[in-house]
Amino acid sequence: MAPSSKSEKDDSKQKAQRKHKDHVVKLLMRGKLSGQFSQRMFRKLPPRVCVPLKNIVSEEFLRAGHVFLGFTKCGRYVLSYTSDCGEDDDFSFYTYHLYWWEFNLHSRLKQVHHVRLFAGEEIYSDLYLTVCEWPNDHSKIVIFGFNTRSSSSVLMNLMMSDENNRDIYITIASMPPPKPCSYCCPVPSATTIRTGSGECLEHGYVLNSRYQVVYPFPTFQPAFQLKKDQVILLNTSYSLVACGISLCPGQQGQSSQILYTKRAALSSQGSSSIFSTSSASSSSLPQGSPESRLPPSRPAPIPSSPSQSQAALRAREFAADIFRRAQGGGGKENEDQAERRPSDGDEIEVAQIPGDKRINVERRREEEEEEEEDCRERREERRTSLPQASTSGGSHSLPQSSEQGMSPASSSSSPSSPPTPSSSQEFSPSEPGYVNYSLLQYRLQQPGAAEQNTGGVGGYEDDKVQLPFTVTDLKGRNLQLVTGPHNGQSVCVEQLTLDFEYLINEVIRSDAAWAPQFCSFSDYDVVILEVCPETNTVMINIGLLLLAFSNSDEEHCRPNTYHSNLQVSWDLNTGVCCTVGVGDLTEVKGQTSGSVWSSYRKSCVNTVMKWLVPESSSRYINRMTNEALHKGSSLQVLADSDRCTWIVL
Repeated sequence: MAPSSKSEKDDSKQKAQRKHKDHVVKLLMRGKLSGQFSQRMFRKLPPRVCVPLKNIVSEEFLRAGHVFLGFTKCGRYVLSYTSDCGEDDDFSFYTYHLYWWEFNLHSRLKQVHHVRLFAGEEIYSDLYLTVCEWPNDHSKIVIFGFNTRSSSSVLMNLMMSDENNRDIYITIASMPPPKPCSYCCPVPSATTIRTGSGECLEHGYVLNSRYQVVYPFPTFQPAFQLKKDQVILLNTSYSLVACGISLCPGQQGQSSQILYTKRAALSSQGSSSIFSTSSASSSSLPQGSPESRLPPSRPAPIPSSPSQSQAALRAREFAADIFRRAQGGGGKENEDQAERRPSDGDEIEVAQIPGDKRINVERRREEEEEEEEDCRERREERRTSLPQASTSGGSHSLPQSSEQGMSPASSSSSPSSPPTPSSSQEFSPSEPGYVNYSLLQYRLQQPGAAEQNTGGVGGYEDDKVQLPFTVTDLKGRNLQLVTGPHNGQSVCVEQLTLDFEYLINEVIRSDAAWAPQFCSFSDYDVVILEVCPETNTVMINIGLLLLAFSNSDEEHCRPNTYHSNLQVSWDLNTGVCCTVGVGDLTEVKGQTSGSVWSSYRKSCVNTVMKWLVPESSSRYINRMTNEALHKGSSLQVLADSDRCTWIVL
């Protein structure tokens, strides 16, 4: 029924306005509770805070291919990037540059800073880019580049025939100074670029790295990977690497160490606590690897004391592996016999040894057989007590290895490579064997000093141990590695690496009730569930595909394929892992590995959503991507929601 008078019309307008106001208040309250405001509130802004991009950027930059990503967290800069693949798209590598533009409302953008991304890398396809900022660290920015291998480039098809690998590129670059810096630009210049012409480490360093991930490809989780300021967590498929990047003060003797800060406290603990539980009787080789693991009925020889030579232990296990392979799949009985007695060739060699040496050899073998018998008895005692074992007590006292920091070989690859020395200080006997720590410092090249090649931190190529970072200035010159006492600022690069395969074996051995059934694992997937920046604790979930024997009474049953998961918390202060939970064995019947990992990741998402705490309006991780470009579209606006400002594209 239509209003019958003017007053009724006015009343209806007031009711509609009041209803609209109530709706806005309700949305504001909902955004306050959830931490995120509805986009419907910001569909339209006043024209005075909406600036067309073409009005503030010269046409030449748009023709040059600048792709604008968005505002930085401070609202002072707008970021853009360019990608250049040369004249021949099929046989040229891509080069990327990132640009900082100073933004002032109703003024034209001023380019103040730029860096080359992923310098030194041969990039053969267009990348998905994600630019991220830490919650409260505004001194640097991190750029991820993802190679999806969906390109039809001829060069890419020639270079990468293996679809099971993906390249991940990383650049961490310092932010430009908010005001002109006398060290960055010692001589006044007419250009608006504020960096690059001087010698300023604070505003002029760049870190680059590249690594490959394998199937199942790790998920990208910037909300967790950058939750702790100055630290980035990287899942390399083989390990979880916590990288800390900071600017060390100029005073000699001062350090800005972020990770592994309680290392000295760990070193002061007695070694007796390390070997106080049954998990201390494990060898340094992973039991998940078929090349290094003996059948469950005959566990691998275990050192009777921490001082026993690890080299001798590995030599015996290697010889036992050769004996098993020589039997040609004769089953468990043949394997047992191969371990109980030497081969004919060994008997011939013993017969040719002189008398005194032969007696020593026979005596050593008798000692080894007695030692193996003792180890089997201890293993049987531990198996009977595993179901009653604490899920967290054993993980604090995991065994030590002379190969600390080495990542065991994949369970489907060749035997593990020789140990690589750590670039950090020597490990004490009480440090966990499943972590590797390094701390390196870089400074500007000194006058008269030859330029160093810093390709790969510490000079190691195995990214299972350390990621190969290169540290340069804005001109691409390598920074000088600090090898002794020095004065002046330096870039401090820390890496704390958690070896997945070593950890999986230790958790199963120490805390899994189904450890007596366990044979080996064939694949795994690690998802970060939560990161607490206050306590420096990382919660991870490890999904496993493994071979295990069933609980049936059949003596000669074959192992079946199961799926399970392990929940582990990792302390970045100490490097110690604690077992939070071990899942039951779920037999995999008629499922592909893809369906198993898909359902596993869905369960991880459900767990994360249950624990989810909304991001604070000030402490959040700013993210900008070029996803719209890869989808064939464009962003409509570049929004600075904190200051209610839009750049209309």
